Amino acid sequence: MSPSPNRRAVLVGLFVTVAVAILAGGILTIGDIHSTFTRKITVHAVFPEVSGLQVGDNVWAAGLKVGTVSELGFVGPGEVQVALEVDRDAAPFIHGDALAKIGSDGLIGNRIVVLHGGTDGSSSLADGATLGTDSSVSTEEVLDTLQKNNENLLAITSDLKDVVHKVSEGEGTVGRLLMEDGLYEDVRGTVASLQQASDNAVDLTHAIAAFAADLNKPGTLPHQITHDTTTFAKLTDTVDRLKEAGEAAKQLVTGLADTVKDPNTPVGTLLHDREAGGDVKQTLAQLNESTALLAEDLEALQHNFLLRPYFKKKEREEAKGK
Repeated sequence: MSPSPNRRAVLVGLFVTVAVAILAGGILTIGDIHSTFTRKITVHAVFPEVSGLQVGDNVWAAGLKVGTVSELGFVGPGEVQVALEVDRDAAPFIHGDALAKIGSDGLIGNRIVVLHGGTDGSSSLADGATLGTDSSVSTEEVLDTLQKNNENLLAITSDLKDVVHKVSEGEGTVGRLLMEDGLYEDVRGTVASLQQASDNAVDLTHAIAAFAADLNKPGTLPHQITHDTTTFAKLTDTVDRLKEAGEAAKQLVTGLADTVKDPNTPVGTLLHDREAGGDVKQTLAQLNESTALLAEDLEALQHNFLLRPYFKKKEREEAKGK
């Protein structure tokens, strides 16, 4: 038994209603049902180029999605105006003088508009406002930079490869140092000499430190020299006197040298005139002979009976004095 026409119509109507409901739900889901029924304000920003930005791309602020791009269009040569629909609930938290820049959702993701910056205390973002723009690094620029870095890295690697090859072949200073034992021993000896010099410098530093410590130790000569003005003055006076004595000795020696060189002086005559020297020797010999005779005469006088009492009296006085 076939269903009645009314029942068939009800079934068809229910089917259509369910289908329309499913279709509407899918549309709303794909179009973000929250955004569809959220109140929005529209602001604008003018960019010199939009780098592939499209209608429907997201608008972000402080890491949160706050709207979408609603319209793109030229307003002049090299000027593209972008209309942004921003959630009215998020607008109070965005500065009115915020800047807009074009970025990307990840390294190669969709384009987005980022709202950032602004002055503390400024008014909130208002409907119809025109935002300032900020330049951003595009994906193409990042890739170009990476390409240049790769080229530079390749050049550096090639140069490093050449350097390592030359070193392994014994070329250059480093290569000879690694390959030649003699050069290595020379360098080792130089390092040892430097180490010895360093040790000597350490010893010298310790000696200087000890001397400096003595300068501050009371009772030592360095301390007296550096702290006692009287001792320092005496040392200075002594040095001056030694200097004067040295000058006098120099003058004396110079005078003696001049006297010796002059044959007309007595000393010069004795040194240069042989006859005068012989006379002096003869005179000295006669004086010695006369002195000996005088001593004999005095000895004889002591035994003379006329002078003997005098000498005995003198001996007694000398004995009493002892």
